Amino acid sequence: MVSKNQHMLLRPRQILAPVIFATVFGYFGYHLVNGDRGLLAMVHLQRETLIADQNLAEAETARKIWERRVVELRNPSLDPDMLDERARVLLNYADKDDIIVFTQTR
Repeated sequence: MVSKNQHMLLRPRQILAPVIFATVFGYFGYHLVNGDRGLLAMVHLQRETLIADQNLAEAETARKIWERRVVELRNPSLDPDMLDERARVLLNYADKDDIIVFTQTR
């Protein structure tokens, strides 16, 4: 027969293991989700990676456009007078001695 005192000693021992297990499980579970390398940090890094990839794609597109423009300027058949005329039109620039003739645009 088990006395009343022996019964009371078994109860804390029976409770201690689940409490330790729950504490350890809670600690690691919390850090799995919220830690520096947890699930939420991974989602945040994936979002930043997506934004960086989009910025890279935009920069590469702009670089290709500028490279194409530079190649066109290196063309040996490019007439410097036509280039000057086009630059003046785009920049809205004229010398004081220039004669400007307005024509209808199509």
